[in-house]
Amino acid sequence: MTKPANDFETISDDLLAQTHGGFSSQLNSAMHRAQELGLRITATTNGKHAAHSYHYQGRAADVAGAPGAMRQFYREMSKTNPTELFYDPMGGMKHGRNIGAIGGHGTHVHVAY
Repeated sequence: MTKPANDFETISDDLLAQTHGGFSSQLNSAMHRAQELGLRITATTNGKHAAHSYHYQGRAADVAGAPGAMRQFYREMSKTNPTELFYDPMGGMKHGRNIGAIGGHGTHVHVAY
């Protein structure tokens, strides 16, 4: 039996604080802003989504909460060049183009990068 190697290094607390689980910095920033607005993250890679959803690639998040906060979040995220942004009361964006509401996003905002 081979003895396991103990060649692991630790990282400093400041570097550890910057680690965000593999999400892109844009998605991580969007989720942080959602929480600042009092919204809650309802899905990232979990949940049931369309077959080729960005959720399954770790590139999307759904956030929900007060309608006014969701509108504010949508407005702010629309300026960050998201790959997808859906909130039916305000419309939808895909690859920088307004595409209108797509349905199924009346109670949450979906953002993907």
